Amino acid sequence: MSQELLYLFGSIVILIGLLVAQATNTVVANGMSYGLGPRDEPAKPNVFGGRAKRTIANHIEGLVIFGFAILIVETAGLSNSLTTLGAALYFWARLAYAPIYLLGVPVIRTVVWTVGLVGTLMVLYVCATSAL
Repeated sequence: MSQELLYLFGSIVILIGLLVAQATNTVVANGMSYGLGPRDEPAKPNVFGGRAKRTIANHIEGLVIFGFAILIVETAGLSNSLTTLGAALYFWARLAYAPIYLLGVPVIRTVVWTVGLVGTLMVLYVCATSAL
């Protein structure tokens, strides 16, 4: 498996971790019967739950773009040092971003998010330049 695919796999694992954190928070905040029930009523809102929901949405948005970029690289045989570095930047930035966002750390969160975006753009750059 290529380094780029390993970073994509790791990014999926981050998403699973975020989903587990959100589910755990829901049960802690609303009780086991709510967690096991049909959830017809919305969960009681709390700060962590809101942050978890926003972190997951943000992660999914980035993962869709990054994931397709990596799949293009893999299927077209475009892997090189730039795609590997871009994938690494994306993964490590997303790994850092999750707890930073969940803890509500301002400013640094945006810087880390930007590093992840730069990583994705590096991968997309290779895709775009190979098409020319």
